[in-house]
Amino acid sequence: MSLFIALSGFLLVGLVIYDAVQTTLTGSKSGPITHVLCQLAWYPALRLHRRYRLHGLLASVGPWSTVTLILVWVGLAWLGWWLVFNSYPQAVFHPDSGTFANPTERLYFIGYTLTTLGYGDFVPGGSKWQVLSVVVAANGFFLLTLAVTYFLSLVSAVVQKRQLAILIHTLGDTPEAIVRQQGEDGDFAELASQVDDLKPTIVSLGQQHLAYPVLHYYHEVRPDRALPVALCKLYQALTIICHASPSLESSVRFKLKTTLYALESFLVVLDQNFVHRSEHLPMIEPAWLPRHRTFSRDPTEIRRYLEGLDNQHVWHAYVEKDGWCWETVWQGGTGMRGQ
Repeated sequence: MSLFIALSGFLLVGLVIYDAVQTTLTGSKSGPITHVLCQLAWYPALRLHRRYRLHGLLASVGPWSTVTLILVWVGLAWLGWWLVFNSYPQAVFHPDSGTFANPTERLYFIGYTLTTLGYGDFVPGGSKWQVLSVVVAANGFFLLTLAVTYFLSLVSAVVQKRQLAILIHTLGDTPEAIVRQQGEDGDFAELASQVDDLKPTIVSLGQQHLAYPVLHYYHEVRPDRALPVALCKLYQALTIICHASPSLESSVRFKLKTTLYALESFLVVLDQNFVHRSEHLPMIEPAWLPRHRTFSRDPTEIRRYLEGLDNQHVWHAYVEKDGWCWETVWQGGTGMRGQ
């Protein structure tokens, strides 16, 4: 029985270490504990938001999930080591009274050691347990250092998300506004130059979504600061220009196409790790589509082309999963109904 308790403790500690390393160091995807915790927090909040329009509730999920995740790592490691040290009666000793610690005192001993504060009133009950106590302290130091570093990097990525969304919003509130405002010169050269500068940030944020999976659950309460809305409307605007304006200069088309590639690369990260593409085709109203003197295609042709793109299913899922509606992308602040 004592062996089973010890093995259970080691397995629990191992699971915590695996989850922490997978989530923070691999740069690919979250560990099992992180994944389950975020899903349990996000989807109930998203359902409530869709019914009562609670953007504030969604905005609280990311920060509180991060704090809860750190507490869960520490708590499960604490429990695991407590099981290990509880499996043997002589594992923890009180030198002043000459007695062995009871389960509650062992919990205190593990907590004190795990937080690297020392042994407190108790000491390990033999050389084997002294070595394990050092491992407990090292485990606590590793988890706490990893958690703090991860949290600081995550906050930096959240700020970068907001900055990129605001920069895209300055180009226009909707795809139609981006085309209209940035295409006044007729050749879209200024727009191409501006979006070309955004490419490194778009690519960087795509990789940060892999490195910090919790980042996906940080929600903004305003559409002009929401990255899903911003990236989606930029993708729609650039796709429309490249498709409907055959007279673009080669340098302008190259810059627009490479920015579209960066957006599609971001979308691949989402499609493989965070969102499940929508089953139904997102509809696009002709009234939402821009008109420009250089366009050789009418809104009906543009609409047919856009709705035939496979990427639209992923963009639609990304926007909806973040608590926004499809209309917000195309109508800006006037399209916030149903959120």
